[in-house]
Formats: sequence, structure tokens, C-alpha cells
Amino acid sequence: MKRYKYGVCEWALKARGRELCLMAAGQGLDCLQLGVGEEVFSGRGLGSPGLIEEYLRASEEFGVQIESLSPQFVDQYSFTKPRSLQEEETAVILVEKTIELCGIFGCKSFLLPVLERNGIYNGPSFHKAVGYIRRFSEKAWRNGIRTYLEVNLSAEEVRDLLDAVDDPWVKIYFDSQNLYALNGTSMARYFSALSDVIGGVHLKDGIGCMLSGSLLGEGDSGFFKTAAAIRNSNYSGSLIIESVYDKASVCGLGTPEELLARDAATLRKAFE
Repeated sequence: MKRYKYGVCEWALKARGRELCLMAAGQGLDCLQLGVGEEVFSGRGLGSPGLIEEYLRASEEFGVQIESLSPQFVDQYSFTKPRSLQEEETAVILVEKTIELCGIFGCKSFLLPVLERNGIYNGPSFHKAVGYIRRFSEKAWRNGIRTYLEVNLSAEEVRDLLDAVDDPWVKIYFDSQNLYALNGTSMARYFSALSDVIGGVHLKDGIGCMLSGSLLGEGDSGFFKTAAAIRNSNYSGSLIIESVYDKASVCGLGTPEELLARDAATLRKAFE
């Protein structure tokens, strides 16, 4: 059995459904991570039964697993520090819809972003986050789904959060660039400090504060050092590419398929 499953985020590319599954399979990737945004309220995206069915059929046809789902709301909505009750309710509905869709796709985990507008900034937002994380994890646990948190917190703050949540079904979703872009954190040391509580991995690269502004290994975030830290740990599981191929800094380097092929090759170079 392979130690790692290689995959790509849906939001890295403009392709969806069968086209995205075919593109991932063409690069020998094992899995996809899909996003659940506010378009579900109008029957679009994963609010469309037709697209869900297309993903299910293509996933089986091409052998590309739907690994996990993530609500895409942190730029618009928050349950940790909402501007209104309506905003808080919308964020909660999107998370709970994501958990329901995980059941349809057979996902064993979902990614819960607790960052940006939905981040932890002070005591009240910390306690609100803890309450909601427990609520969402309990709902997910009843369906055999683990909750993985994506946070922009120091290693010590992560430990404090997990201690407060006190739930073995809750882990951290590591991102290879976020904290480097935010404050220059060494992502290799950060991974090593938290490797025992990491359940999933996003891989991206960039220069300075530009997220996903470079192909893997071509930015300054220390991608290959981070890859070495992951290899030298006990982590096994999914490694999900989170490059964004329509960014101005990379889109002129080739077609999305060509750029994905380059990242997939780098992934294998770094981890095999």
C-alpha cells in the first residue's frame, strides 16, 4: 500500500466533473478535493444533483477518489466573528452541507477552514470556534467522517485549540505556504512541531506573500525542505496540490494541463 495519495484541489483548475477527473487521472493522481461554495444555494456547483452524479461516475471510471470536501466561505462568511446572525447562519449551513455531501461521496474527512474572516483573533472568537468545531465534529463523527482544521496559528496556539476542543476525531490540515506568506514561518519546522496531529496536507508555493504564485519548488517558501520534513515524519495520507493555475504569475508558463503535469512531476520527485 502506498504511503501517500497524490491529489489536486478542484479550485486549482477551472475544469469540473468528468473533465477534472480525467485531467487528474491523466497525471496519475489518486484523488481530488472539492469545494462547497454559496453556489449550492442556487443549485449550482455541488448543489446540482447532475454534477454530483457526474463526479461519482467519473471517479469510478477513472479511478480518482473524491478524497475530501471543504466549504469555500472564508472570504465572505464567518462563524467565529460574524458581522450578523445571518452571516453566522450562512457559514454554519455551508459547513453542515459540506458534511452531508461528504456522506454522499464517501469521504472519510472534511477540511474546515478556521482562518481569514473565519479566523481566531481573540478570546471570544476562540471560544466560539471551539464550540462550533465540537458541533461540526460530532455531526461528522456520526457519519464516520473526521474533521481537519486549516488554521493560521502558531504551533503552540494549535495545541491550545486542540486541547480545548478535546476530540480525537479533530486534527489539523497542514498548508505548506500559508504561514510563510503571512509571517515568514519555517513550514518545515512547523510541520515537524505538529506532525502527530496532522491529518491532511496542502502543497503550494509562492514568492513572499503571494499565495499559490509559483509552481511547486519554484517559490521561496522552502517547498523541498517541507517535503523532507514530511518524508521524515510518520505522516501517511493525502498530499493535495493547491496551486492556482490561472494566476498571472504562472498562467503564461503553459496550459493548465501542462502546469498540473509539472507540479505532479515535482510531487513525485520530492516524495519518491
